[in-house]
Amino acid sequence: MPRFTSPSRLARPLHWQHLLRAACAVAVLGAAGCAETPQQQAYHSALAQARTDPAFCYAHRYDTILSEAMQRAQAAQADTASPKAEKPDTAFQPTAPVTVTQASAMPDLSLPPYFQRACRLTVQKPDGTPESGFLTFTYLIRNGDVQSALSEWHSDTEVSQKYATTMKQIEAGLDMSNPDLKACIARYPAFDNPSKDPMVQKAAFDLRAHLVRRCMANKAALKDLYSDLYFIHR
Repeated sequence: MPRFTSPSRLARPLHWQHLLRAACAVAVLGAAGCAETPQQQAYHSALAQARTDPAFCYAHRYDTILSEAMQRAQAAQADTASPKAEKPDTAFQPTAPVTVTQASAMPDLSLPPYFQRACRLTVQKPDGTPESGFLTFTYLIRNGDVQSALSEWHSDTEVSQKYATTMKQIEAGLDMSNPDLKACIARYPAFDNPSKDPMVQKAAFDLRAHLVRRCMANKAALKDLYSDLYFIHR
């Protein structure tokens, strides 16, 4: 059984884009040595099993994870709408059941030390309203051990909004002569995604854009570090 770390407070997840932030948002799993309820134990066991289960996208054992992830996403949207509202720390609680009407597994994504699995779903919520989106499982793996894991729900609405934001940034103009930008684009080529689903295509594009932006930010931070060291030691 892999080791899991305990969270303090969940950061707002972002479809695919928070793949490389899982170490900072590692919540959802109980701390070692802390007493857990049977429901929590079942939840954490399912989260661990989803990493290797070939049927993770279709099995009812993951309904609770899906329901909890959707509830957490809705709470995060409420936080965004009312940033001054005080919210308690997110903790595991049994939630209302949801019904999966369609499900298809996306290709696994490995960007060491992170590994992610995603399922494309259409969900019938308790109020009867259908909602489509992605349920993702992200794992931080070091030396073959799972250090932390995170489940997230990203609705089609969220994916479309973030895609539109990225397209506006691109249309505003990019300096394609920037050597750092060229290097980052080359480092993260387009994903081989045979899906005809426009939402899957947007999600894949959104992930690549995030990786390129993060690469650029890392290069800028490294340059700042070198500059600081130069002036400190001159």
